[in-house]
Amino acid sequence: MRHANVQQRLTPNDIGCLLTVFGIAASVPLAIVGRHFLQTATENTATNLIVGWTLLSIYAFFAILNFYLSAIRPWLHSRSGATDYKHVSGTPIVHTIFLALAIFALPPSLMAGILMLVLLALDTGAAHWAALAFAREFLPKRG
Repeated sequence: MRHANVQQRLTPNDIGCLLTVFGIAASVPLAIVGRHFLQTATENTATNLIVGWTLLSIYAFFAILNFYLSAIRPWLHSRSGATDYKHVSGTPIVHTIFLALAIFALPPSLMAGILMLVLLALDTGAAHWAALAFAREFLPKRG
């Protein structure tokens, strides 16, 4: 019975949004891994390094901020024993643009690739976390 209710709530706009977020969620880690294995033609110049690391630093700031606001801050609040916790939302998927630009600006580097994947995993405002939240909302519940 619950499955029938979920099917009635899905509109073409919901399906389009769901597919877009899942597409972005899958393409970003694939682009990170692919840039390392495919050895893109990005030149190893000082300008590319400075711009690429600057873009990655901006993304890292937002990724760590999102992780702090969604995981560390509530944990610290619960440890202090206070009961009046006010949830603060982080930045949504939009800051992933900085990661995408860093993927194309930085020359292939194993260290940069691993750092990008770690930051992406920590970033609770990234597309893969949004895809998980959408899937929990729209897909039928079991049991």
